Amino acid sequence: MRPAAFFIAAGALFVAAFAATPAHAQLSEGGGPVSYSANNLEYFDSERRLVLQGDVDIVQNDARLRADRITLYFSGSSGGAAAGGQQGLGAGDIERMIAEGEVFYIRPSQDARGDRAVYDVRQDSVTFSGNVIVMSQENVIRGETLVLHISSRQTVIRPQAGQRVRGVFVPSEGNNQNQGNRPQ
Repeated sequence: MRPAAFFIAAGALFVAAFAATPAHAQLSEGGGPVSYSANNLEYFDSERRLVLQGDVDIVQNDARLRADRITLYFSGSSGGAAAGGQQGLGAGDIERMIAEGEVFYIRPSQDARGDRAVYDVRQDSVTFSGNVIVMSQENVIRGETLVLHISSRQTVIRPQAGQRVRGVFVPSEGNNQNQGNRPQ
């Protein structure tokens, strides 16, 4: 895979994974129900905040988000709260999601890991930070921060201060064969 194609593919993973209409968070391109499991759950009704702790696993279709702790912040813009009904546990749309402590985002064709990930619907972005690794097949990119601007489909990977972004691209078998058959 060419370097430019890999960056586009890496960006497309996250754009597709988190692409959503405003105020609707998604982990999977297809959306749908979100299931979760954790060792502990705490909900703070007055703050509209749900905290999942201990081996947290969130799944939506073919996408999985795993972390030591995931905090979800809800708006009151949908469901019972906006219509004058009860607020309740996790009612409303997700405004922001923060995953911390060995964060893994897993899709069938690409994975990412970092120490922290913040998804902000208003900013229309996802930011991974701390020892970021993006993997697609055998291709790997490493940096300190990965910022995905969803609407503009822009992906930015930055190194730690004084370091450089590092990566490995493994050409496909077909590309190697084609290169050997080029006229000189």
